[in-house]
Amino acid sequence: MSKSQINPISLRERIEVVDVLRGLAVCGILIGNMQWFSGYGMMPQSLARQTPFADQLTHFLVHFFVEGKFYSIFSFLFGFGFALQIARAAERGDTKASLFKRRLFWLLVIGLVHAYLLWAGDILSIYALMGFLLILFRRKTDTALLKWAFVLMLIPILSYVLLYVLFVAFVPPEVTAKLDAAQLEMWNNAVKTVPQSSYLQIITGYNRQYIVGRYASLILEMRLPKILAMFLLGFYAYRRGYFQNLSSHQPFIRRLFVYTLVLGLVGNIAFAALAGTEAPLPPSPAGIAGVVAYAFGVPALALFIVALVAVLWQRAMWRRLLSLLAPVGRMALTNYLLQTIICVSIFYGFGFGQFGRFGAGVSTLIALAIFLFQIFMSALWLKYFSYGPMEWIWRQLTYGKRLSLRLKPQATQY
Repeated sequence: MSKSQINPISLRERIEVVDVLRGLAVCGILIGNMQWFSGYGMMPQSLARQTPFADQLTHFLVHFFVEGKFYSIFSFLFGFGFALQIARAAERGDTKASLFKRRLFWLLVIGLVHAYLLWAGDILSIYALMGFLLILFRRKTDTALLKWAFVLMLIPILSYVLLYVLFVAFVPPEVTAKLDAAQLEMWNNAVKTVPQSSYLQIITGYNRQYIVGRYASLILEMRLPKILAMFLLGFYAYRRGYFQNLSSHQPFIRRLFVYTLVLGLVGNIAFAALAGTEAPLPPSPAGIAGVVAYAFGVPALALFIVALVAVLWQRAMWRRLLSLLAPVGRMALTNYLLQTIICVSIFYGFGFGQFGRFGAGVSTLIALAIFLFQIFMSALWLKYFSYGPMEWIWRQLTYGKRLSLRLKPQATQY
């Protein structure tokens, strides 16, 4: 099959509600990431309890409704997109998913550049690596996809229980105090250095240390199995045709709406009360209960948001309103990277140096302001261009040919 016969998904093939969900996920990810961009997410609990009530309340609401939920939605949509591309590849006779592998390779390159030269909290490289594992599931049955997703959600629970057993058996009690002291030292050092550091100092100092902590937390919290589980659920959703024909699946979507709302609220209340973080240290019996609640409560609440949008999409008024998010979703890669550029410029020393200066409330307002700008910017850009700038670059690298960027009146590709 020649490269000239392989093209990006046409505008007619796009499912607008999926773009809406992707745009909503971009917003939630920004709100969640803002606590790390601004620094308040690194603040030790002993200091966080001394902040104004409004900041504590905002932090709780972000933690309860946002953190973990929107990267789960994005993971779900990644799996959905994978299934769509695999289906198109099968139509071309590509049984090895070669195009998808090229797409993943270049996403990995973009993600690594993002992580090492801009912000260590990158998720693109993680998605790319996990995407190669997702390919192994492309011939699994629908039932097998659901079973694997359930098993993958259990892995963080089992790993945390094992960690608790090892901690009780081998770790001296005074280590807990050392962990608290280390977190306080890290916070004080970051607040002192990040607002004054040059770009070179950031990427060779703070960013390098952040990357080490980032990957350590991914392993400790067993986030990778969670991501793959949501990939598989998105894959399953495409196979079942839920978004391709929403109206015919309304009874199922409404049941999903109710069940995930109940499980999501109960799970997140229990998680917030018992654990407070994804894999709390030192591990404890309450922490185990909290991790169990997180393992099922977070994906449940994420799926509730997906179901809520799917239900609202059936109503004309809500469809017009939600459609404002579609351009953001069509430019998700560009918007995600742009968020990093804006935020590091605000908070790091080579920009305005505001790291550690704002509480949860102001930081969240900044995130919402950035996203409102992206809604306007994305809609304006797509009036004149077929792709977001980074999507254009990514597609050209993937397809190995030049694609027109400027939108033509008769064009159906984007």
